[in-house]
Amino acid sequence: MNENPIVSLVSVEKDGCIRVASRGNITAAEMTLGPRNPLEALVGENWPCNRIILDLSKTDFIDSTAIAWLISTSKQFRANGGSFAIHSIVPRVRQMLDLLKIGRIIPIVADENAARKMFSGGGHSAQAA
Repeated sequence: MNENPIVSLVSVEKDGCIRVASRGNITAAEMTLGPRNPLEALVGENWPCNRIILDLSKTDFIDSTAIAWLISTSKQFRANGGSFAIHSIVPRVRQMLDLLKIGRIIPIVADENAARKMFSGGGHSAQAA
């Protein structure tokens, strides 16, 4: 798969969950929102049909481009039967996401285990953390 400047593939688990991690700050300078989602470069064309857990522990800053990407990505997962959750969010980023009420759109959980529990329960309960 192609190298991606903002996210990297961590692992594909036996239960089908795909673990992805951010590589640092996510801003317009690091990404271009185009016809292909950065997750497509990691897991292929059918990426929104999967269960993907995004670790944001290495991301200290996101801008409006990153927020637009997260919202668009979440909508594509819902439209295609997949699941998406973000976890391990540093306080500065979490504060911004909370201020914008992004947890109403994107499932935000405390850690990877919480994301797996959410997926196994079949729900997309945002703001779990």
